[in-house]
Amino acid sequence: MRRGQAGTPAVPGRLFLINFTCRLGDFRYSGKASLERPIQRRMKLRRKIYLSLSATLVMAASIFATSPAPPVFVKTHDSDEWVTRTFHIQKLYQRVLLVQAGGQTPHTVRIPDLDLNSKNALNQTTRSYPVTKVFSTLQEAADAAHGGDLIAVMPGTYAGFVLGDRSDAADNHFIHFKAMGQPGEVQIDRPSERDPDWMILLQAAHHVIVEGFNIAGHTGPGQQLVGPRAGIMLDGDFGRSGKQTHHIVILGNFSHNHRKWGLHSTDTHTVLIQNNLFALSAQEHSAYVSDGSDNYVIRRNVFFGSNASGLQCNIDSVSSFHELLKNPQLQGYRREEATRDWAIGLIKLATEKFGANNFPDGRGVNFIIEDNVINQNGRAGGGSLNLAGLQESLIQNNLLYGNFNHGIAQWDDANPYDESYVEPGPQTVEQVKSADDLPLWGCHSNLIRSNTVLMNNRGRAAMQCRNGSWGTVMRNNIFINDQASSIEVFNTSIWRLDARFNVINVLSYTGMPDMLKRLAVRLPEGNDTSHGVDRAHISNEFVRYSEEPWVIIEGNWWRLNPNRPDFRPKANSQMLSRRGDQAALPPHDLLGRKNRHVFIGALSPAPEE
Repeated sequence: MRRGQAGTPAVPGRLFLINFTCRLGDFRYSGKASLERPIQRRMKLRRKIYLSLSATLVMAASIFATSPAPPVFVKTHDSDEWVTRTFHIQKLYQRVLLVQAGGQTPHTVRIPDLDLNSKNALNQTTRSYPVTKVFSTLQEAADAAHGGDLIAVMPGTYAGFVLGDRSDAADNHFIHFKAMGQPGEVQIDRPSERDPDWMILLQAAHHVIVEGFNIAGHTGPGQQLVGPRAGIMLDGDFGRSGKQTHHIVILGNFSHNHRKWGLHSTDTHTVLIQNNLFALSAQEHSAYVSDGSDNYVIRRNVFFGSNASGLQCNIDSVSSFHELLKNPQLQGYRREEATRDWAIGLIKLATEKFGANNFPDGRGVNFIIEDNVINQNGRAGGGSLNLAGLQESLIQNNLLYGNFNHGIAQWDDANPYDESYVEPGPQTVEQVKSADDLPLWGCHSNLIRSNTVLMNNRGRAAMQCRNGSWGTVMRNNIFINDQASSIEVFNTSIWRLDARFNVINVLSYTGMPDMLKRLAVRLPEGNDTSHGVDRAHISNEFVRYSEEPWVIIEGNWWRLNPNRPDFRPKANSQMLSRRGDQAALPPHDLLGRKNRHVFIGALSPAPEE
């Protein structure tokens, strides 16, 4: 369900207004009335028609306005570089809008400089700002906000807010919503009156930062379903607005116990999700990125204890196309057909109208998903890290353990446009000459390296490639499921598979004649892959293996569990330490420590004792 400012109205509308006005100038009255009265009538009539037409044209302009320029994405495997080149945040705030539920109002606030790449908040410089205006609700402050403003929210409990497009928000003019006080002291516990479905809704908005809030729902897995659908919603609302929500930072929030999702996004691009805990969603996922979203960095988060996926990135071709067809510029396209030809035709037309990556196309490109922990999700199924339509992206340094569903799952969301290419799929090498012979909305050309996935789930896989998830490169991963399978590859996903230096238990192929294996660059069954390793076996390779939860939730906030497992390999581990593909090693590990020697998994080895 959705960059920039609207342009000028279409030229034909202006020509119509000019020609109509000229014809009014030639209008003639007949009859015996005096000359003055027909002239007065003529001027009044002309004014009424002019005003009516002007109002109509303003409405048309909002729909048919020139689309925002297509976005340009920074292509890199370094998320710090991506942040530096993508987010240009002001050094100083123009105004401070204070939100306070009660008590004495401060005249100044002290705010640390925001460095999105800093891992040490203690080193940040703080500045003192005078308070410009004071509001009692978040919604009043949101309505008054302009680009470059800080909305400083004092400790208390508040209703949420809705924010739409602000034409003066831009690079170096972000709108920054920041919770003050200690972690958890600013709580949003109910939605804005403007939309009961979301506690925070950024709709067709851009250049916004949301930092440090306790966004508290009132349900959880196995409980009665109450409250809004999600804590945070990013929605371009493309069908109405013709825009995508973009340049959004979701930073250091605790969004939990919501009916469906801690965070949800649709029709978006260029989003940083960092240092958050998303937890305990009652029906579905801790966080859910969807419907034609591109260019994300999702790092240093915890996804915990939700009913379905921990992190779901299902870019969803069906919902993307349905939203796309709501846009007036595409409503003349032919009725939906469950065929690739229909879907490709729609994308071609939309690209001509809006430009590449400037509309929901059912595919998500240029993601970096790194340094996250995903724990205790999935009793309802799905994948702990569930990916559909995610392409040309990097998944590294993630830890998945204690979940009840798939580990990392790649597929196409069983969309109807790919169906004839999925079942039965290729049976001979000659049937696969190029990507055109395979499903288009699977997860292809992804680099999956240095992840640790540990599980014991029947009928699931620690790493799954199906429904056109081809061209996957796997390096230096631990993929262990005590049940079959650790790695599962379908016949639609064997093309250009390149898997080396992984530690696994059971490898399985589905719908795979042996001859199709020739389509792979490297199968995950060579001498550089360790096979037959279960959790009991590998537990001796770690500093401290356990199934203890990663976090403890206390009061209005959370903390790391002091008894959480330590999945660093022992310094002398022959299976994991000083082994792997050095060329594919990330520059740092899950905890941000610089990698000096090659190893397998998300965490670098412990130092020698």
